[in-house]
Amino acid sequence: MSRVGKLPVIVPDSVKIAISNSVIKLDNGKSQKTYQINPKVRVDLFEKKLVFSAHSKSDSNSSMFVGMDRSNVKNLVAGLQVPFKITLEINGVGYKASVDKSILTLTLGYSHEIYYCLPKDINASFEKPNLIIITGDDKVLVGQVAAEIISFRKPEPYKGKGVKIMGKKILRKEGKKK
Repeated sequence: MSRVGKLPVIVPDSVKIAISNSVIKLDNGKSQKTYQINPKVRVDLFEKKLVFSAHSKSDSNSSMFVGMDRSNVKNLVAGLQVPFKITLEINGVGYKASVDKSILTLTLGYSHEIYYCLPKDINASFEKPNLIIITGDDKVLVGQVAAEIISFRKPEPYKGKGVKIMGKKILRKEGKKK
């Protein structure tokens, strides 16, 4: 079995868990999440701890599903406690972003504005016109939204213009010399 899969997931008192067949239902009062477990994985609840194990020890592929399911459930539990947050930085002259209801409007140097509809569990806010803060309780969905926004204008290596995750280093190239 994998090393990650052996660790239990500690469930706080604010999150309620219900396990039926191969579906885990998580509820913190504000939002509810469900997760479908792989059929090769067994999950047990002991004293506010979720323990994942393989149904059969002879199947070598089942241990990778144990670790994956354990990691995904751990991220769901952590997201229900404190939402995940990614800050995107927009660099470039005239580059900016704004949000109206759940539609993100990006001006990224093209001849047109880009309109991006945010998923229902994701929120976007701004500290400045060039900083987008994406928050949500699903780690995978927050990362996917951030990746899609970055794909509209990836940072280029010469001037660093584009959309990037704040704090991420961009390998800068030296321009032409005479």
